[in-house]
Amino acid sequence: MDYSFNGYKRNDGKAGIRNHIGVICSVVCSSVVAREIAEKVHGAVPFVHGNGCAQLGDDFKLTKNMVAGVADNPNLYASLLVGLGCETNQVSGLLESIPKTKPIKGIGIQQLAGGENTINRGVEIAEQWSREASSQQRERLPISSLSVGILPVDLDEGSLEKAAPVIGGVVDSLVEQGANVLFGLSQSLEPAGLLLSQRSDDEEVSNRLKRAGEGLQRRRWKEVSNGSLTHDNFSEPEQTLASLEAEMTGTQSIKSVLGYSEIPAEKGLHLITVPSNIVEALSNMASSGCNLVLIVSNRGVLTGSLALPCMTIAPQHQNEAFDELIDYTVTSEPVSLQVEAVISEFLEICSGKQTCLEQLELGEFSIPHVGTTF
Repeated sequence: MDYSFNGYKRNDGKAGIRNHIGVICSVVCSSVVAREIAEKVHGAVPFVHGNGCAQLGDDFKLTKNMVAGVADNPNLYASLLVGLGCETNQVSGLLESIPKTKPIKGIGIQQLAGGENTINRGVEIAEQWSREASSQQRERLPISSLSVGILPVDLDEGSLEKAAPVIGGVVDSLVEQGANVLFGLSQSLEPAGLLLSQRSDDEEVSNRLKRAGEGLQRRRWKEVSNGSLTHDNFSEPEQTLASLEAEMTGTQSIKSVLGYSEIPAEKGLHLITVPSNIVEALSNMASSGCNLVLIVSNRGVLTGSLALPCMTIAPQHQNEAFDELIDYTVTSEPVSLQVEAVISEFLEICSGKQTCLEQLELGEFSIPHVGTTF
């Protein structure tokens, strides 16, 4: 099998599978202006959110890191940051945080004396980038230049039993070919922390996975106590589902456990913290450098990511109502054949084929909160 695709080579050695112009607001106050700029430019995508104003501590740090991470995503040819001027999340600070590997500029509404002037200047900048991006040709690149997210969503036991062997095989194949794989460490997977900890040679990573179950205290506010949760506190159904979900991570060694907007330090399989909100989870994967996300769902989802093509995989059902959302259906065919079929479809998407969610223009961007905001 040919493990290569037609993509856009970046100056830092990474690969883009899309060539968008990102127009990114630094704060909610500049979101309307950012959206209007993007609407006027071919190939531009608006990244707007409700954060950036009067944030403190870890909450502000998260917003800044996610905005900077998305601006640096390899699927963006260039990024234009649009600020207001008085926000906590200043454009000047963002520009200092983003590697200078692509065209990046920042503008501000107060600096340019109003929204109309800012829109005109933003369109001027983005249109120049759009012309440059349109002239760039795809070239043959190895799968090892990609970073792939895996996000399980609302899977029941029956769906997991069907999908786990196939997805596990896909993960193993991608890692063997040198790709980065970022598998979502969701609340439903955390009960398998002890099992996953045995697959890491790094003592710190192993210990963190052993403690993963304690993080579920955030789900149990109505059962507040001074005691900590352990693996034994989980119900049998929770542990069963977590073990099946862990099968989807394959058999490769786990290199690290990433937090929000963290970039893998080495190639291989990584777990990445994801919130329960799908859009926030996808946005976090985008800010951590993923090119594409495989959403493994019971029957498809009604949202995607603006930065990342989302390839939806679901087990076969009699109900065909959600077929238009699904890119690959897991059947009873041999696992090895289905692994090859998934990767083949994956490579076509990396080469420019639109996913079902892209065709339906279903994509969003959102940043979670991790502390008190004023």
